[in-house]
Amino acid sequence: MTRRRVAPVLAVLVAGALGCSTGTPPAPPASAAPAVDDPAPTSVVSPFEPTGDLLAPATARGPRERPSVPPAPQLAGAYRFVSAPDFLNQDVADLTADGRRTHVVKATGEIANSTNASYESALDRVIDEMASHDTRDVLVPGDLVEGRWGRDDSRTGVFGPVRTQAQRLRAWRRAADVYYPAWLERFADRDLTTYPAVGDHEMGDDPWRVGRRDAWVDFKRRHIPQFKRIFADHALSGSDGRPRFADRPQRGPARRTAYAVRLDPDVLLVTLDVFERRGGNVHISVDEAQLRWLRGVLRSARKDDVPWVMVQGHTPMPGAVRVRNSTHLVYEKGRASELWRTMVDGGVDVYLSGEVHDQTVRTRDGILEVSHGSLFYRGEASYVVGQATADRLVLENHQFRGEIGFGDRLWTTSRQGAPGHISYPDASVVTGTLVASRTRSGGMRVDDAAGVLAPRG
Repeated sequence: MTRRRVAPVLAVLVAGALGCSTGTPPAPPASAAPAVDDPAPTSVVSPFEPTGDLLAPATARGPRERPSVPPAPQLAGAYRFVSAPDFLNQDVADLTADGRRTHVVKATGEIANSTNASYESALDRVIDEMASHDTRDVLVPGDLVEGRWGRDDSRTGVFGPVRTQAQRLRAWRRAADVYYPAWLERFADRDLTTYPAVGDHEMGDDPWRVGRRDAWVDFKRRHIPQFKRIFADHALSGSDGRPRFADRPQRGPARRTAYAVRLDPDVLLVTLDVFERRGGNVHISVDEAQLRWLRGVLRSARKDDVPWVMVQGHTPMPGAVRVRNSTHLVYEKGRASELWRTMVDGGVDVYLSGEVHDQTVRTRDGILEVSHGSLFYRGEASYVVGQATADRLVLENHQFRGEIGFGDRLWTTSRQGAPGHISYPDASVVTGTLVASRTRSGGMRVDDAAGVLAPRG
């Protein structure tokens, strides 16, 4: 084949209008906000509403569900996968397990912990449903954790002192040793294999800009290489400590965080590291060594006649997409970038990204761009189920409607904390579908689409 290239409390709903890329609720304005340990409204049903205008954050107009659409067709004998970027985008783990010393939040007298029974029950429901789709593979284009580590805003000492750069890095490692295994074990317990990409939260969350006089920002910017190595040690290494994937850049800063793997005879997945430390700052771009490696991977895929080549990276390309609670990082230069031209010339079919916590599909230069993501901690968990055969690709977006409460916040290293209660009483609903097929010339055509997966151009 020749390939072309809540309780309905409006005050709580206002939180949905605040844009942030964090895995915890954004802090309200200082003039009106309670401190992290102050009382807050206790319950809210997730607004679960469309954002309306593209690029506009969600607003507090009241609960409104996205309409469901009919399920996608089921392809006989298809390879199946789940894609769930920004899951969890929050630090969720039992800090009292395995004989760990307990720490007390002085302001409340409560033991610092990052999970409870309601979180574990909610996670069981969501991940069990992912596992119910006759698949073993879960793609995660970034933001597994909150990752604001190396800090201790409530001064509990959970991960040790954080007064110096060296202490911050030790605290970061200790936090990673708790939160990454907890995340991975939830999927491994269900015999699900994860294929993660590095996101901004794996590097402490943006910003990293030069010139800002902030010890925390300076710490993050300086230690990006160490953060990537720690992520790879946990998420991209086997039990023997060796990299899980042989096909990866052999040089450059992404040699442990970028990889390619044949998920199925019909599907190749290429995972990119789109965060490059350059000129003392962090840029949303791929380094030259990674780009050269990608070109070689795509040449081999074309030679092997791989029907579907999917690339995943954390950030979308510039352009109109729906955004919820995100700083909306985008790839530098977009369609004018070397990465985009490489993907077009190399015959990439699908580019999967996260970051925006919402769903938008675009078709540009023959590439299907799927920007999607979850907001588990806000009661809006979601994921995409994919099916692929040699000549057809089907995507189906599943959206949950949950309930959250802020009465007792969970402890996090940063001051916001996290909602103390979360539940998902019902199964997800299908809010978008897409069916694509191969053309005679080897290109891709969208045959049918509905809901949030209907292409926008």
